[in-house]
Amino acid sequence: MSPRRRPFRLRVIPLGIAFLAPSVLVTGCFSAPPQIVQLNPLAGSTQLDANATVEVVFDQPVTHRSVATRLTVVESKNSRVGLPGCNLEAAFTARPGAPCWITWLTGESGFVLHHPGALFAPNTEYTFRLGAGVTSVNGNVNSLDHVWNLTSAAAPVLTSATPGDGASVARDTPLLLSFSRAMSASALAAAVSLSPEATGLEVVRNPLDLGQFEVIPERPLAPGTPYTLTVSRRATDAFGQPISSPITVHFRTTALLAEGHLLVLAGPSLGAATTVMLAQLTAPATGLPIPAQVLDSVPVCSDPDDCGDVGPGQPTAVIDSASLAPGGQWLAIVQTDVTHLNQPPVLRIIDVQNGLDQLDLTGATSPAWSPDGATLAFVASNSTVELYDPTSGTLSELPAGSSPSAPPVWTADGEALAIPVAATTTSPAHVDLANPSIGARYPLPGVVGTADHLVAAPQGEELAIQVTSPSSPIPATWVVDPAGSRPASRVGTQITPVGFTDSATLVVALNAPPGSPQLGALDIATGMLSPIGAGLGDPDPDSASVAPSGRQIAYITTLAPGAEEAVIANADGSGPLPLTGLPAGLEALAVSFGG
Repeated sequence: MSPRRRPFRLRVIPLGIAFLAPSVLVTGCFSAPPQIVQLNPLAGSTQLDANATVEVVFDQPVTHRSVATRLTVVESKNSRVGLPGCNLEAAFTARPGAPCWITWLTGESGFVLHHPGALFAPNTEYTFRLGAGVTSVNGNVNSLDHVWNLTSAAAPVLTSATPGDGASVARDTPLLLSFSRAMSASALAAAVSLSPEATGLEVVRNPLDLGQFEVIPERPLAPGTPYTLTVSRRATDAFGQPISSPITVHFRTTALLAEGHLLVLAGPSLGAATTVMLAQLTAPATGLPIPAQVLDSVPVCSDPDDCGDVGPGQPTAVIDSASLAPGGQWLAIVQTDVTHLNQPPVLRIIDVQNGLDQLDLTGATSPAWSPDGATLAFVASNSTVELYDPTSGTLSELPAGSSPSAPPVWTADGEALAIPVAATTTSPAHVDLANPSIGARYPLPGVVGTADHLVAAPQGEELAIQVTSPSSPIPATWVVDPAGSRPASRVGTQITPVGFTDSATLVVALNAPPGSPQLGALDIATGMLSPIGAGLGDPDPDSASVAPSGRQIAYITTLAPGAEEAVIANADGSGPLPLTGLPAGLEALAVSFGG
């Protein structure tokens, strides 16, 4: 009766010894049995990825067959087969792409176990055993068992969600999911769903935090609606380990966020606008994009026999302008039907809550919301300036005057409307100031000439206006305060007002050559002009807009050939952020603040 063989428990070998042994042995003939000199991961390692490879290195070449018939792995606690779906013996002849396979190191002195289709279970200890009988190519046999343990990492878990479970949130609140580990972007995108269903969900991973994701519905969610965000077990970490159980987050929507928005008009490349996009003013987290969602879009031709000049699948109208009321309750869109030639524009006033048209006015243009969002001024089809109260549904007309030559602009206090008007046979072009509360309308003192690019200061009634006077063909920019005692002040030429950052500083578009700064900050009192750098692409200065707060600017820029995108930045040009990339075939054409 031979003595019982005692299993050998592998100890962690210092790297110096592990590498020294083969370097000595390979210089001569092998007469000793093959020994394991290196394990990767080391014996006793924990927190292993689900698909972590296992490498075993010997001090001399060994035969494949002697290893293939002696390698086993079980779960340490219950001795169950450790890698379901993986036949370890067959793995030695399997090819890459199988649930598991073996690759041999150069010189047949070791092997690597790959098992992407037979993952480690989460938070589980495994016992690997290489039984006695491993044989070198010279015929030397190791008579000892080699045993070592490895422990896998826990399954990924959701660490935070926005909105939280049970929360009531604005219908355009960013949906954020943060996990305990880096996650597979493609697996998570396939695992996320919303109920009631929301079309066009986009799942974006944060490149600065690979466990954080933003879920962006194509359109703002319906208001006053209970939603359930679900993440199924198809979601895995970056190494294939699925979440342990499905995740559900319940929340209820309210109206749009009240902090202000950016409106982007988008359309086909080199075409007219067909879509109104809604974006917030800040990113939900560093590294994540500012989400842009479709707020409204024109219909496309679905019946070729009823589309006139428009082909199947083509837009039946173009959007000329759009304005979102402060508070985000109302949207004004001017669009023109293109199914037949020479169609008049239509001003659509839309209740953003339900998406339905409150009022459509044929021939009306140039919508401008009062600072409190309660009144819409517009130019009617007969060239009068009218006011609309969407809450009461009442229309009223301002006192008569010359025909408007550019869109009216409200002063920041909401007391007056500045209206550029065309020249007549009895009066030159100028700017009228109308006070709706008292029914008064009169020329703005000190400003004579064709006026456009009117912008209002963030307080009071101060205005900046570009004027081309009868006596000079060179446009000049003026600053005027109708409520103050100062006369109108000429602050520069060949600069175009964009907006005020405060009552003392005006952002202007510069008449500058390509490659030079296209925007500048003008100190109104001193006339000093400071360039505003653009950190992204080649900006279009004529598209620039300043937020009502004065703290941010937005513009259209060319990020790459054929890629026109909207960008938002701090008022000094720093921190530029592009909005989420537009759908294929669309480019940003105009941008403005509102809501």
